[in-house]
Amino acid sequence: KANSAILNSMLSLVNERVFDNGAGRELVPLRCLVAASNEPPESEELDALYDRFLFRLCVRPVTDDGVAALVAAATSRGGGVEEGPLPLSLAEAEEARKASEATQVPADVVKILSSAR
Repeated sequence: KANSAILNSMLSLVNERVFDNGAGRELVPLRCLVAASNEPPESEELDALYDRFLFRLCVRPVTDDGVAALVAAATSRGGGVEEGPLPLSLAEAEEARKASEATQVPADVVKILSSAR
C-alpha cells in the first residue's frame, strides 16, 4: 500500500525519468522497471501506475512445502545470477534506444502487444 505522494513519485519516475529529492529534482537514467505487488490495484490512483507496465504476470503464493525449495534455489550458486560480462553495454543500449525512435511498428504488432496486456 502506498499513499498518493509515493504514487506520484513513482509516476514521475516512470513517465518523466525524474525523482524529486527534497528541494532538488534528480534525473534518473531508467532503462527497465520491474515491480511486484501482493495484490492487483483497487483504485483509480493505482490504475494510473499499473497501466504503465506492458507485461504482467500473476502468480500464486509459494506453498508451505515450496518455501524450502525457493530458499535453496535462491542461495545456491549465486542465487541464479550469472557472473560475467553484461550482454549489452549501456552505450549499446542507448544506441538501440536512439535507433528505436526511427522504427515503425506495424499495426499487427501493436495489436499483438495490446492483447498481451
